[in-house]
Amino acid sequence: MWYNKSVQKSMQHIRKRRKTVCKKLPPKEHDTTFKFLFSDKDEILLLVKDILHYTWADSIEEDSIELVKTNYVTHEFSQVEADVIAKAKLKEREVYFYILIENQSTVKKEMQQKILKYMISIWADEIRKNVQILPAIIPIVVYNGIGERWSISTNLMEAFDIFKDDVFRYKVVDIIELDVKELLEIKEDVLLPVVFYLEQVREDRSELIRRLLEVEENLKNLSKKNVDRFLEWSYRIIRPRLSEEQKSEYDTVARRLSEGGVNAMGEFISNVARLLDEAKTKDFMAGKLEGKLEGKLEGKIEATIEFAKRLIQKGFSDEEVAELTELQIEKVKELRKSMVN
Repeated sequence: MWYNKSVQKSMQHIRKRRKTVCKKLPPKEHDTTFKFLFSDKDEILLLVKDILHYTWADSIEEDSIELVKTNYVTHEFSQVEADVIAKAKLKEREVYFYILIENQSTVKKEMQQKILKYMISIWADEIRKNVQILPAIIPIVVYNGIGERWSISTNLMEAFDIFKDDVFRYKVVDIIELDVKELLEIKEDVLLPVVFYLEQVREDRSELIRRLLEVEENLKNLSKKNVDRFLEWSYRIIRPRLSEEQKSEYDTVARRLSEGGVNAMGEFISNVARLLDEAKTKDFMAGKLEGKLEGKLEGKIEATIEFAKRLIQKGFSDEEVAELTELQIEKVKELRKSMVN
């Protein structure tokens, strides 16, 4: 007679292990991923010129691009904080403007209001500086959601009836739908195309491994600064997909890359690809084994319940059935009631 508390504990253990194998990455990992990516003016320039194709982007004075503070205090003393805000000027013009980049991994219905709050806060800060002309603010949403496409209107004034066509719009860089292959042909010291290319398949470990190997030459063209930034991305996106013991090995090869620069890039990529493949295989086998164990336990439970039903039909009391099957008395009473109905 086997169905007792030990069986219940076994079932709980299996479910707990399954949750461990399938657990999600930290909820904010993707919201913070691109903050460091767009902390570099070359990446911002590539975004507005080669991806979004703004008509004025070719006129930007590259040396004028600078990151500014992203947190502002509103009139009600509450703080709002954008992800990335850059200030720049156009060539041969004194007029400056802001590029506001908001990173999102989920579709947010309140995005229009959120961006407007940022813009108002920036303008309020400029007014406090006694500027004569308010700078233009170009809002951009970088969206890296996997399961749902961006469906919110890019018109910030959509709710304002007849004025809606005359106000600012933001553009969405939907990474999943972006053709990054063309950008990968730019063999320069820029990280953005590589990160976008890998982000497109971050939930598919087989494809992530393939693409990591594919962009190895791009990564070998990076400067020491961008190698460190790539390692920061990898630490947030790739490392959490490894087992605890694999993370130690990952840290070792990552340290060698950080110390050795691009000369150690080939070793890093091959080792990370191997670790991801091992983690994928291990997760698959663990899931398969747990499925078999759970199936066996469920089969035994069904057999015990059928045996209990036969005892009830033969006239055994609830107490006798519970003793013979080791089922809880409440469960026996439920079975008897269901058989009567």
